[in-house]
Amino acid sequence: MLSRTQNKRDLNGSVTFTAPSVMELTQTVKPITLDMAILDVLGLFQENPELAALPVVTDEQLFFGIISRRNYLNLMTRAFARELYARKPLAILLESNSDIFVAPMIVDVNDRIDKVIANFLNKDPSIRYEALPVIDDKGIVGVVKIADMMLKISQSQGNLIETMQQLSARLNDEVANAAALQQNLLRPAHIRLQGITGLATMLTSSEVGGDFYDYYIVAQRWAIILVGDVSGHGIAAGTIVCAAKAAVNFLEAEQEKEPHKILSRLSHIIFNTAHQSLLMTMFAICLDTQTGELRYANAGHQFAYLYRPMLGILDCLEIGGLPLGKNADTEYEQAATEMDVGDRLFLYTDSIVEEENAANECFGYERLEALLTDHADSDIATLHDIILLKLTNFLQRSTFEDDLTLFSVDYLEKTYDTATTENTLTAKAQDSEQTYLFDADYRANPVAVSSKLNRQEVVFLANNRFADLIPSLSQQGIRRILPQDRPINHQLGWDILLSQHEKPWPDDLAMLLRHPEQRREFDFTHSDDKAFIIAEVDAWLQEMATGDPDRLDAAVFLLDELIENGLCAAPRDGKGRALYTKGTSRELAEDEKLRLDVSLQGNLLGISLTDSWGTLTPQVFLNRLTRHIEGLGLDAGIGGGGLYLIWRMSDYLQMRVLPNRQTQVCVFLDLYNPFDPEADKGFQFLYHTELFEAINHEYI
Repeated sequence: MLSRTQNKRDLNGSVTFTAPSVMELTQTVKPITLDMAILDVLGLFQENPELAALPVVTDEQLFFGIISRRNYLNLMTRAFARELYARKPLAILLESNSDIFVAPMIVDVNDRIDKVIANFLNKDPSIRYEALPVIDDKGIVGVVKIADMMLKISQSQGNLIETMQQLSARLNDEVANAAALQQNLLRPAHIRLQGITGLATMLTSSEVGGDFYDYYIVAQRWAIILVGDVSGHGIAAGTIVCAAKAAVNFLEAEQEKEPHKILSRLSHIIFNTAHQSLLMTMFAICLDTQTGELRYANAGHQFAYLYRPMLGILDCLEIGGLPLGKNADTEYEQAATEMDVGDRLFLYTDSIVEEENAANECFGYERLEALLTDHADSDIATLHDIILLKLTNFLQRSTFEDDLTLFSVDYLEKTYDTATTENTLTAKAQDSEQTYLFDADYRANPVAVSSKLNRQEVVFLANNRFADLIPSLSQQGIRRILPQDRPINHQLGWDILLSQHEKPWPDDLAMLLRHPEQRREFDFTHSDDKAFIIAEVDAWLQEMATGDPDRLDAAVFLLDELIENGLCAAPRDGKGRALYTKGTSRELAEDEKLRLDVSLQGNLLGISLTDSWGTLTPQVFLNRLTRHIEGLGLDAGIGGGGLYLIWRMSDYLQMRVLPNRQTQVCVFLDLYNPFDPEADKGFQFLYHTELFEAINHEYI
């Protein structure tokens, strides 16, 4: 009998391809019964890492279901589950976890694996199951791994290389299927995990590539990021990519988060798959989104970059290690650093720096590093486009000799662990990750907003008057309110205002008024500078002779309140107590910064005050507004009337705080429109916190 894995020649001498059968890949496994102890099943999986699944039969030896390693470990590695099910039989799981026994399909030993895989992907496109039960005419035989079938298909396709010259339609279809399969194995290019967002851009130099990326989250806290590159490209390299992906699926199921352990496990698997015929490099990262700790390890890959915008520094995460698959057992070193909110990770494969132009000159690391620094303020998609444009201009061609991958991640906000509120009122914009609360919906049904939602990404879209809702919204920590009918919001840029939470911009005034006709800047060294600077700005505005005089008077009033807050309210000790009373005459400390910026652009006046304290919190600001709206006035011994007046006197107010580092308050006035004291103005309090943001109403 001719083996199904052989290539056969037709009468014309052309090579045809016959896919292997399930029989050749079946892992013989003794079925278990429903009366077996739950913890004994756990022991079987723990004793045999290669065991992907266990068939389950009834007392009459009839097939009942299959227990997937991934699903079972996800449940039984939790302490409460082991205690709950100790000394109990499998049948108990049927009461609350019947889905553990479900198999998407049953296959026969004589089935072709290419048809099995096609069928399986239609039923389970997200590949939640890692193995399928196998039967013959006598009953259950064992299980077959999805990863083994995918790998076998890739290896079998490699045997078709000799027919490439014929360019047969059948071969082209096989290669296209392999490429499509590989693309389906990759995670989505747009990355969205707890506290981070990112983008992967991959370009393959042949139908099947050797570059690889993957990511997953552990316990809704640790973000795991992997970028790799197989030596060479094409179908052979694609085989190793399939093996790596299958291995990562197991690591994700086991919730492995240590980079050095991830690389050791992958190296062992690739060594046994490729037998040193192909190697793979990989950089592995684990980011603790709650603390900002970044752990990383490297298997012969290009060093990752970490850009720190607050310092304007591009760090290189330097650590070495052998490529994956070099040895049977390899241990890897691991290093650690810290990421701050707003920092960006950049990983890549070697093609970007090693591609050569007609003069045999490499693009090189210096050009790449310059682009990462010069365009650090760009969003990730724009950054990737710029890098690819610069590379193609340098090469004077749009094709590459090797596969190319760019992988960037922005750290948006440190996360926290809290229970989810079931009763929520949220709406997702179709093309946005932000959560919108709508005025009319909220008034009709003012239900609780989920405490799981990141307050940086929640925007209340108001209609006309909304001050009466501020006490309720404040109780839920809602600190971004934008009226949809205010012309100034659209002049500043509606989309720009909605994206203010994405990163801590160093100069909000310059970012919102991008083309000012006039701009003045003042640095304070002493509190006595206040009177002089206010007089200077007043004279400057009068000289411009523009706008409504009442609005100019309001601008001078706002200057006074802003500066007084920066001089006396911002400086606080470790317990949050003010260091200076209002009106204190003092010299600013050497490490204390206080800067005033004023810009004019058309009919818009922008005023920005930046201090180096970062002590104002959303709770304090929202509480001040609430007390005044409810008629309670000032807090005894605390004050806070200035914050309320600043909001009332401005047309748009924005505050951005980097805790214990910087506060930037920006107010904007439309000089050509009369002041309306009854109008409710939009405001956004952007708090790039490193700590848990309480939504328990315990205001400072």
